[in-house]
Amino acid sequence: MANSMAVLMVETERPIMMTCAEGTTIAKGQCLKLTDPYTAGDDEFAGICAAEKIGGDGLTKVAVYRGGIFKVEAGTTGVTVGKPVKIEANNEFTDTTANDSDSGYNWGQALETATNGETFLMELGRFN
Repeated sequence: MANSMAVLMVETERPIMMTCAEGTTIAKGQCLKLTDPYTAGDDEFAGICAAEKIGGDGLTKVAVYRGGIFKVEAGTTGVTVGKPVKIEANNEFTDTTANDSDSGYNWGQALETATNGETFLMELGRFN
């Protein structure tokens, strides 16, 4: 199930609107990066896209979850229950290291242990 989309399981916070390029297509459940100023892209760290954004639709905003419980996929080294996680590849997560935490790469906390390719529950925006 490589690069599966994140699936919202429990909404703990409402999504917020972030800026994005008008021509960008973003799938619902895509993990998004944060660029300056307050703009969502398509690979890392802003949050998780709440609704599909179609490129060329004239819109420059996208709804982004910054909190919640999501079913996501474990990356090559897997994840451990209770540990903070980071994005490894497109929509795949692994445990963070001390250096990752210092660099601000934490996305959330693993609520289950999973190995490569398995899905697990992650609390987005919560860090250990």
